[in-house]
Amino acid sequence: MNAAPVITDFPDRLSPMVVKELRQGLRTRLFGGVLVTLHLMLVLLTLMSGGAENAAAVSGWFDGIITLVLCIIMPLRGFSAVADELKSGTLDMLALTRLSAGRIIFGKWAAIASQSLLLMLSIMPYVVARFVFGGLDLFGEVAALFYKWLAGLVLAAVIVALSTQRQFWLRAVVVFLPLMMTGCGAFSLIIMSRMGGGMSSGRVFTFFTKSGGGSTLLLVVALAAWAVFFFLSLAATRIAPAASLLSVVKRSVHLAMFLSLMLLGWLTGSAAAMGVTVAGVLSLLMMDALTERVNEVPSVYAAFYQRGWLGRAALWLLAPGWVTGLVYSALLVALAAFYVSWSRGTEEAKFVFIGASGTCMIAALLQLFPTRKSRDLLLPFIVFSLLVNVLLVSLGSLLLLPLKIKSTTAWFSTALPQLLPAGYANAQPGDKAALLQLGLLTSSVWPALLLVAAVLAWRHARAARQEGLRIVHAAKGGAAV
Repeated sequence: MNAAPVITDFPDRLSPMVVKELRQGLRTRLFGGVLVTLHLMLVLLTLMSGGAENAAAVSGWFDGIITLVLCIIMPLRGFSAVADELKSGTLDMLALTRLSAGRIIFGKWAAIASQSLLLMLSIMPYVVARFVFGGLDLFGEVAALFYKWLAGLVLAAVIVALSTQRQFWLRAVVVFLPLMMTGCGAFSLIIMSRMGGGMSSGRVFTFFTKSGGGSTLLLVVALAAWAVFFFLSLAATRIAPAASLLSVVKRSVHLAMFLSLMLLGWLTGSAAAMGVTVAGVLSLLMMDALTERVNEVPSVYAAFYQRGWLGRAALWLLAPGWVTGLVYSALLVALAAFYVSWSRGTEEAKFVFIGASGTCMIAALLQLFPTRKSRDLLLPFIVFSLLVNVLLVSLGSLLLLPLKIKSTTAWFSTALPQLLPAGYANAQPGDKAALLQLGLLTSSVWPALLLVAAVLAWRHARAARQEGLRIVHAAKGGAAV
């Protein structure tokens, strides 16, 4: 007799971590409840659309509900994805299965992405049904649905990265406050645009494609893919073992993306617009590089030393730790300042340096306080950023108001790099140049302080580097000294 065929729900080619998370996710009551509730509401709205011939108000509710599910509810499923593993101690058991930190993080994100894809595909018949009723651009509506799903993937990666923090209150503040503000604003904008006959989601897509052609779509997808990689690698770094060389991969990818953006801006003639994107990406890359712990594992340095002079040069840029991350950040700042100076002018390039100095300020504060001994520098970095950007900058902005009314230059704004752009914008025309020069001088103090701390931390890791050299000499048959 022939053996009965074995029926499996997922192919063996899939990562076991993805299969595990998918099985658990699809069986939860939350996913089933969201799926059933979504379809009941969409059936009702589709029937209302047919009766009202796709009235603007009904279309607004249709877009708003889909946005709520794909961009808020589904990404929030990763809110405790890694924190629960850390608290229950099961993360070490997963590491024993020879799954790398990157595969563990990717599996948790891929499960959310797959469930979101399932929901997106289940929404397609309702979009087609509303198109049959007339008055809709089918291609534009499908493209808008795709963009919502893509935005949900990026948000899911952000939330999975934040889930590596054990503190519930920190994740709640960082995740829920921006999501509520952004979600409510987007929801209101969609409804207002529909009711007011403004730009619908389909028209938004048509606007982008006509203004930039097919290259715009490819650029958006490429940036979204990099953003997902950035946040997932950021999360993997938080749980990776000390001997991991994950920084080599992620910093290489980030540098390649950084250079690609500059090249794309030069080739397409949109260097000025791309300069804004480059400056925005710079702050994210610096945050990642400056929140890595100083590595004191000899085998990590041995991996660079065994590749000769090329490996020694790469060590200064790609080795794990915030000390090499400072060198890496300095390279990115120099590239960004040169590019922005060429595309937008010297004045804009100075603000790139000031913005980078603001990030260095947060990193320097971490090293000046006992937070330098923290197991994960990302947590205090987020806390310090919230304190500086929310409290101090908000207070400084309030102090700027009476000076603006009196047409007086706020010279105190040079004390904080984050406050300087607002002070410069409200300064008197004759004082702008002097204010900017003073701001550059005061802002450069923070990179200098961080450089001093980096030299001390580099000297502290000297024993690990020497041991790495001994390992390389011993492997080559030389004297292990």
